[in-house]
Amino acid sequence: MDSNEFDTVFRNKEFDYVDFGCSKGGSLQFGNHVLGGTIGIGVDIDARKVEQTREAGFSAVLGDVTQLNTVPDCTRFVTMIDFLEHLPGIELAEKCIAAACEAATDFVFIRQPWFDSDGYLSANNLKLYWSDWTGHPNAMTTLELYRVLKKMPKARQWRIYARTRIKDSSDPAVHPISSPCDQHDYDEYLHGPKAKLRFKQTVFYQTGAIILLKDDPDLLSDIEKRAKFTQVLHDSAGLPQSKKSLLSRRFGT
Repeated sequence: MDSNEFDTVFRNKEFDYVDFGCSKGGSLQFGNHVLGGTIGIGVDIDARKVEQTREAGFSAVLGDVTQLNTVPDCTRFVTMIDFLEHLPGIELAEKCIAAACEAATDFVFIRQPWFDSDGYLSANNLKLYWSDWTGHPNAMTTLELYRVLKKMPKARQWRIYARTRIKDSSDPAVHPISSPCDQHDYDEYLHGPKAKLRFKQTVFYQTGAIILLKDDPDLLSDIEKRAKFTQVLHDSAGLPQSKKSLLSRRFGT
């Protein structure tokens, strides 16, 4: 699809949300069933994945999101789920987030693997299996994401979250550091023995963010509840102690 066709899709405002990096369509299913979308469209640079998304019953177009000239306020929300880590670096991630904020009227939803614990784990001869995937050149930490979100002028409020804590090295996401790259769940036969360690620092499965583009705190609360984020790490508006306690009770942290 050339740029003119791509622009036409969004100018017609046929879709209430856009998914950057749709892959095989799983994130569009999440947008429909979890985030309350009705008619979403995915964008991916891989023609094979676009076809797989269509075969799964979703709308998708071929396109490079990093080169996208977005139409302002053309859709209700934008999702970036397991997408930003595949980009070459933080500069392009910032460009994509800015484009998403320009296109959406209500919110932008981000979710990616957790990379904050890589140094702590490597010091103990461990790693999370996704942390050295060859397809994850942009291992963006929550601090790096924080610095990017601070630059988004359209954002009314944003929060960065962690989801699903990993308490010790017995978790299948944890590998010995000598394990080959591009692996999945730990298998001692394939990946070798690993140290037994209860983590003294917080380790999670996922990082996420919600960027609110209008003044609607109820919308923010609804999205974070739907997404099942388990801990608020940063809040652009500040987070009073009473609110922290409420979130802790809600998420069981």
